[in-house]
Amino acid sequence: MSEFSLLRTRLPWFPTIDYMRCRSDLRCMNFCPYDVFEWDADTGHPVVAHPYRCVPGCDSCAQNCDAHAISFPSRQQVCTILERLRRQERIPHGTPSIL
Repeated sequence: MSEFSLLRTRLPWFPTIDYMRCRSDLRCMNFCPYDVFEWDADTGHPVVAHPYRCVPGCDSCAQNCDAHAISFPSRQQVCTILERLRRQERIPHGTPSIL
């Protein structure tokens, strides 16, 4: 496992679904090339089954959701978390980040 993989599990970049808005039209599931979503037959909605498959910075599923039911952390939130992780892991400031 790479150092990035260890940090990735601590970076909260994955979709959140607002089920009050979700139309269950499967656009997110059909669009996502990383198979982040799965269908939950019990609830009749897609769920974020594999959050860490989501590539940091990718929000294409949200862009393709006509219901605007998918959201991600703001860029500022992610930058704040990355800085905290850099301090904890003693990664030098200025080291490239993948976002």
